[in-house]
Amino acid sequence: MEKFLGVLFCGGRGVRLGEISKYISKPLIPVYDKPVFKFGLELLKNSNHIDEILILTNEDNDRFFKNENIRTIVQDDNKVSGIFSGWEYVKEVTKTKKNAVLYPGDNICDADIDSMIMHFKTANPEFLFSLIKLMDTEKLSEMGSFDITRKIYSYRNPVSEMGVIAPYIIKNDLGKKASSELFSSDKSDYLIYNGNWYDIGDIDSILNASIWRQKTLAGKT
Repeated sequence: MEKFLGVLFCGGRGVRLGEISKYISKPLIPVYDKPVFKFGLELLKNSNHIDEILILTNEDNDRFFKNENIRTIVQDDNKVSGIFSGWEYVKEVTKTKKNAVLYPGDNICDADIDSMIMHFKTANPEFLFSLIKLMDTEKLSEMGSFDITRKIYSYRNPVSEMGVIAPYIIKNDLGKKASSELFSSDKSDYLIYNGNWYDIGDIDSILNASIWRQKTLAGKT
């Protein structure tokens, strides 16, 4: 059975959290009882198809993530500006030949990664992503949106109510550098996601995610 590499992206600095960003990186922000990156890490660990996990981080945070006993890579900020350039950097440093599951360290969801991987193997796209329906145009402009009919992806100006979310599953050898152009590629595929999802990118999202976590622990969701 093919095994995948899981990559957790924790190198972002964060700018939408105001004063908080001056003192703590987004992946380390607590969501009720634990830092947000732990949710993504557990998601990757729970997959039966992932046999190796690494964390892409920065110099400020590397010492914290080393406590997880998982390989960390300190990113070169001159080369890494997002999840796609981060994946290219991971390949450059590790020389890995594995296909990968990419997950941002400031997101929370309960996606079934193994089901996604099985779809990836069956449909055989170069890139697989998920879509979630949102009515919040501000959030859509921050996360990127996708028009299913026209197969158009837009980062700043929403083109639909369907927001683009990770986990992303990506083939190692695309024959070109990975970029946001993958969303609109004829060789890519998507799934509709209907579960819980939080992007810890602003103050309200921290509050909402913490309330959800509290209710989950109390058995109220």
